[in-house]
Amino acid sequence: MRIRRAVAGWSVMALAVAVVLLLTITLVVHGRARAARLSPDSGLLHAVSAALPGPSGTPACTSTVERAPVGGSRIFVHNGVRRHYVLSPPHFYNARQTYPVVVDFHGFKADSGLEEQRSRMGAIGAGREYFVVTPDALGTPSRWNTPGSPTAADDLGFVDALLTDLAGHYCLDAARIYATGHSNGAEFAAALVCASPRFAAVAMVSSTFAVVCPDGRAPATMAVHGTADPSVPYAGGRVVGAPAPVPAALAVIRGYAGRYRCDPRPESSHPIVGVVALRYTGCAGGGEVRLDTVIGGTHFWPSSPEARRDRATSKAGRTFDATGAILDFFAAHRLAS
Repeated sequence: MRIRRAVAGWSVMALAVAVVLLLTITLVVHGRARAARLSPDSGLLHAVSAALPGPSGTPACTSTVERAPVGGSRIFVHNGVRRHYVLSPPHFYNARQTYPVVVDFHGFKADSGLEEQRSRMGAIGAGREYFVVTPDALGTPSRWNTPGSPTAADDLGFVDALLTDLAGHYCLDAARIYATGHSNGAEFAAALVCASPRFAAVAMVSSTFAVVCPDGRAPATMAVHGTADPSVPYAGGRVVGAPAPVPAALAVIRGYAGRYRCDPRPESSHPIVGVVALRYTGCAGGGEVRLDTVIGGTHFWPSSPEARRDRATSKAGRTFDATGAILDFFAAHRLAS
């Protein structure tokens, strides 16, 4: 009788263990599919995500922080100055893999909130598993220190220190850090990627800015520019509020292609009707130089709420998904080892 009870007890225990194992395997196999229906802050989602390995070829994260990052407005003190930025983390964060980073710079007189409305880089990039950092410039009106004036804000140092701080807390992929921006922010992004070896690529919107990088630096470079831009003329000329004229967008892009030793014969395509994409490939370090010309596009970020309301812009200016094109461009490039 005792033997029968012991056997029955062991059978119940074995059945319980089997059920637990089956549930665990089910959670792991279907965890990512279920993640789309769970909150990013869900404890179950985090537990399942942390148990999964990173994608093939993705380096392991060196950060000791396991907790999923919380997005929103933040303050970072640099050189005793309080600097504001907005962090948009990946929607589904796995503390065992690394993530690319996009730093998105607003235009003259704007701020991080307005930039996010225009580009939607935080919302779209986070959905594509990027960390998106949208910082604020200083000054009244706000302006990025594009000339690098020693008497103005140390914006280059601020961005570098901020990225170092974020890398100490979250899983950032050092080979996939990118910069983009609108107008004055585009100019600053172009200057930044030449000044800092952190960045793999840059995308300029509504300002095709010419910068000469130091020898050995050839970050992948993209520009999106409308031919009817009244503020930064596509064909070159006087920029609103600037003391000197600028060269034509096409001349700037050809200059980048020449300095980066790209194939001098560009490829041309049409992402949508009214947009011409000119690509110079075979550049130094495996890079690329690209210009997306928005025929009839004005100064607004293409497909932004402002562009959609702008009667002066073209259909392409109202509908071209510049943000998606930029993220696709970034995804194709990383720092050469």
